Amino acid sequence: YGVNPDEFFAALRTLSYIFPVGQIEERGSHRFISTYNGKKTPEELLDTLIKTGGKKIRLGSVATAVKKYSDSDTLGSFNGKASININIAKADTGNAIELSAIIKKRLEELAPNYPGITLETYSDTSVYIRNRLNTVTSNILFGLILVTLSMYLLINKRISFIVSLGIPVSFIVGIIFFYQWGESINMISLLGALIAIGVIVDDAIIVAENIQRHIEEGLPPHEAALIGTKEVAIPVLAASATTIFAFIPMLILSGEMGSFIRVIPIAISVLIIASLMESFIFLPLHAQHLLSPKDKELSWEPVSMAYQKVLRYLIHYRKTSVTLFLVIVPILIVVGFKLSKFQFFPQFDASQVYVSGKLDMNLKVEETYAVAREIERRILAHEKRLFIDGISTVSGFRMDATGQGEMAPYLMYVFIDLKNSKPDNVVDRFITPYLSFDYDDTDRVRDIKSFDIEEKIRGILSGAKEEFGFQEFEVTSQRAGVVKTDIELQFVSDNDAALMEILEKVKAKLAGIDGVFNITDNAKEGISEIKLKINPYGEMLGLDETTLATQLAGYYLENEKAKAFDKDGIVEIVVSREAKDDLSRLSGFMVRIPGGTQKVALGDVAEFITINNFEKITKEDGKKLKTVYANVHPQTITATDAMRELTPFLDELLKDRRDVSLKIGGEEEQKKQLAMEMGMAFLIAMFLMFMTLLIMFDSFKYSVMILSVIPLSLLGMLMGHFIMGMNLTMPSVIGALGLAGVVINDGIIMLDFIRKTTDSKAMLERAALRLRPIFLTSITTLIGLSTLIFFPSGQAKILQPIAISLGFGLFWGTLLNLLYLPTLYAVANKIKEKS
Repeated sequence: YGVNPDEFFAALRTLSYIFPVGQIEERGSHRFISTYNGKKTPEELLDTLIKTGGKKIRLGSVATAVKKYSDSDTLGSFNGKASININIAKADTGNAIELSAIIKKRLEELAPNYPGITLETYSDTSVYIRNRLNTVTSNILFGLILVTLSMYLLINKRISFIVSLGIPVSFIVGIIFFYQWGESINMISLLGALIAIGVIVDDAIIVAENIQRHIEEGLPPHEAALIGTKEVAIPVLAASATTIFAFIPMLILSGEMGSFIRVIPIAISVLIIASLMESFIFLPLHAQHLLSPKDKELSWEPVSMAYQKVLRYLIHYRKTSVTLFLVIVPILIVVGFKLSKFQFFPQFDASQVYVSGKLDMNLKVEETYAVAREIERRILAHEKRLFIDGISTVSGFRMDATGQGEMAPYLMYVFIDLKNSKPDNVVDRFITPYLSFDYDDTDRVRDIKSFDIEEKIRGILSGAKEEFGFQEFEVTSQRAGVVKTDIELQFVSDNDAALMEILEKVKAKLAGIDGVFNITDNAKEGISEIKLKINPYGEMLGLDETTLATQLAGYYLENEKAKAFDKDGIVEIVVSREAKDDLSRLSGFMVRIPGGTQKVALGDVAEFITINNFEKITKEDGKKLKTVYANVHPQTITATDAMRELTPFLDELLKDRRDVSLKIGGEEEQKKQLAMEMGMAFLIAMFLMFMTLLIMFDSFKYSVMILSVIPLSLLGMLMGHFIMGMNLTMPSVIGALGLAGVVINDGIIMLDFIRKTTDSKAMLERAALRLRPIFLTSITTLIGLSTLIFFPSGQAKILQPIAISLGFGLFWGTLLNLLYLPTLYAVANKIKEKS
């Protein structure tokens, strides 16, 4: 019809006017004025006459029309059926368990209104939160029972009652502190409380035991309470301060690491402060009324005599004994560290497994959806064997290797919810159901770990990558949130060819290392681009890039020309060329020559130059950065060992490549950051503890003597990990820092009692008086930690290494405080032997 496209598109914009026209304010009858807001149906539109270029034409003679929803960004399915997924997240102050209950109740109310639709939930984190809370709270209560029972058996029932009475008081005071500081009671803070159970009774045991000792020596209860409390007040305060000073510097940890761990030092410090208040205020009041000389403590005479015999022998050969401690123990520690493997977090039994895929980027989301549904079908075929509780698939979205969400039509992500695991230890089986506030054994049928299910799914989908042409295809499970990928190698250069060559060689090398999997990179080519370059003939006709782009955009850009309203809301009127997605017809597109009505084929006036671009370009200091990602099976190899094996290859590969530089991220980067920050935290902790000891003892010598126990206690930490068959982890290092403050508590109590003695007999007698409280505080701490050391389940395994470091380190440290420290004191003060 010789219609000018620009005039035609302009005419389309006049079809609808959605703004107010005006208002009539006639007395007693006000009216707004507006237009009808456009034609409502495709039939009405096609029957519309528009005026363009001096002509009147009906739209139906030059176009077809269809009303539809805009292209989907994502498509979803749930348990093999098409679905619409709604993601609901609680606010910072929200309660996930309450929110879940409200949602499920609302779904039950809605279900009868939609008989053809199934309303279900998936990835309900409240289930996992409830299970974790039940596990942790039951472990806390069980720990309290064990601690109380141990005191009953090792001291007497009255002291056991008084000390146990103080534990809930400490927790209540701690909760008040938490509330005032704006902290929440969550999984990590409760685990911090679990770690602190044994520690917070130490102060109370020392005070109560000392009061009871004075009562048995004949002092009236009131006087014994005053003297007994006053006598140990300074060492107890110093011991508590050093414990707090060991944990508080952890708050300097930055990033996700700091966010993850910060609640633990706060929880422990708050509970210790609360314990001090209880021990110095409430406990003496209870003690003067409840403790009695008739209810004597369990006799420790045989143990005390044996202890004095061993200590007398060490003091007799004091120089040799101290030399052996200071030589053999450090050697064993160095050997232990060399033989130990390091992984950032321990592996735990997760509640979800994920399948992530990236197909050819020329695919539409509907095509990706078809592939994703087939992947989902193959997994669901093994639903019972894999203990699947629900499976939800999203096309057009995935979580990438770094844990970030990304959207594109060719991406897919599968969420596989697993049924709850069966109780896998004695505590989980026989204790948790009875000590939990909200225990639910529904669907606790899974008897294999999530990482084993992960391997089974890999086997089921082993040929899917080649079959469907996936560029990337991964099967993973939940991981601790600090490190998303175990290995991350970043190559920086402006030389694209060199980068691609190096990336392929590195991926091939990683593939040859046993235990390394999910090897991928971010150097994927994006959608090809066609550059239109006007040729001499086009220039001669007066065409330029602006004219060319303006004419093509109306047909290929699919931009909005007008808006209308109908019963469903806003309707956008969008124009595109009928043959828009047919590349072969692009060259035949008729371009209008400026200043006239003549047209010429696009292929006659322009060159088509195809350029392949990267999907994503990341730069650092102006240079392109490409990254290789990989994960490891920690049972087979750690990231540290994999990097140790890879390093010589990288050195050789980059030896003559001055145009390419390497940065190491992932676990190695986090390890370096952790080492730097933990080193700083350790120095701060040591300084604060040293100043505390210096103030208390007014002696540089005695302060250093007590601090010397800290590095020697690391042998216990290493022995604990070896006995439990665990690699060293980031929580292990945090536990070691906390151990520094806990292990010297007994040393403070010991040295405070023996520091005024000048002969071996007096020193042995004074040391024997501290045997019982030191042993009791250590044993209660160990018992409080025992459930987390020996019976962790689910995500509590993440913090198991902290308990191992503290528990086994304290066990060995107790021996050091009872044997090494008095012997060192005898050497330093030239204690004379006296029979």
